[in-house]
Amino acid sequence: MNGEDYTARLGVFHSLSPGLKSYISTIAKKTEYQRGEALFLTSENTFFPLIANGKLQMLAFDIDIGREISIGTYREEDFLYHFVKAVPLAGVELYVKFLEDSSVITISEKHFSNLMKLFTDAYLLNLNFTSFHFSTLFKLLLVNTKTGKSI
Repeated sequence: MNGEDYTARLGVFHSLSPGLKSYISTIAKKTEYQRGEALFLTSENTFFPLIANGKLQMLAFDIDIGREISIGTYREEDFLYHFVKAVPLAGVELYVKFLEDSSVITISEKHFSNLMKLFTDAYLLNLNFTSFHFSTLFKLLLVNTKTGKSI
């Protein structure tokens, strides 16, 4: 997947100006991961992560009870929410486990900051991207509440 394919997929969340498309195409970074590798989501700040290829599972580890809780499985061409050092949940570690050799395209914290400063449409992209992921989370919570499962 090249930079143009990545920007086209981001464009689903909000139309990107030609300048923003060009900038994102040059700054997007692909990182390779091996099957079985785990990545704690508090270990680095990256933005707009797209699974270019492969499959992964998002998990939460509840330290208090010593139990892994599966949040969901993500496949090629799925976007994940930003890998950001969010306010830590007391007693919970979030991480992804790669179920097969995979690659993820992201934007670094430095470049994300520049995007927000230089492009007004980047703000709207981030707002819509965040809204999409919160909506997905709320649907997941609703389904789990109806079925009596706990996340």
